[in-house]
Amino acid sequence: MSRKVENSLYAIMSSTVKLDKHRKEEFERFLASLVLEEGLKVTFQEALGLMVDHSLENKVEFVKRLKKIPPLESDPAWKLLHKPDDWGVDDASECVDEYLYGRR
Repeated sequence: MSRKVENSLYAIMSSTVKLDKHRKEEFERFLASLVLEEGLKVTFQEALGLMVDHSLENKVEFVKRLKKIPPLESDPAWKLLHKPDDWGVDDASECVDEYLYGRR
């Protein structure tokens, strides 16, 4: 598949990916080093796509690394989602402004 065709496929089927600030900065440094040291200029999207491909091709190693990540259930934000505060409102989606800011 030519690079031009690949790029147009990425544009059609793209998603937003959020990275923490540290990882994004490190990834950008990595891409810059590819230009400086190897003469390779690739987009953020191309490099990330190849990393995904590499992870899929090396599933066993990737799963080993995933298992080192703390379980989602131990994340404080995840715990809060399962124990929401009771605001005493039957349908918060309709009454949240009124509850927070009072009646107009």
